[in-house]
Amino acid sequence: MEKSNNLFRIALPEDWEDRSVFTYFGPEDSGVQHNLVITVDPKPKEKKDLAQYVRSQIQNNESEFPGFTMIAEREKQLPSDLPVYEIVYKYCPAEGKVIFQKQVFIIAEGKGYIITASFSKKTMKTIGTVVDEIIASFTPVELEMEE
Repeated sequence: MEKSNNLFRIALPEDWEDRSVFTYFGPEDSGVQHNLVITVDPKPKEKKDLAQYVRSQIQNNESEFPGFTMIAEREKQLPSDLPVYEIVYKYCPAEGKVIFQKQVFIIAEGKGYIITASFSKKTMKTIGTVVDEIIASFTPVELEMEE
């Protein structure tokens, strides 16, 4: 089932900026309410390329998440040929609680997209495969209209 965020129109003054965040909930499993959050950054901080954009976001994560530990990072491509950068990390929001997150960073059509999914250690291997399929289906509407 494909979803689009074209649910409404709104007129904003010139000095307002769209910082849309879309949240999709998956199953609750192993003490984690699984979700997929897509954050749209209309001006990806004037970073010239994806690597610079990712570095600034990782620095934000390091300062915001207690016990932040990077597990993996890599460049890859979506089936739509969009280059992306993927990181996986864990953090401890409360004593005895560990959350694993996967973030995929995309810059396309002048916008930054950050896709974030949360897991337990167990569900990284189970629900994580479903989330990978969802992320693989990501295509900015602007690119879809060009085809």
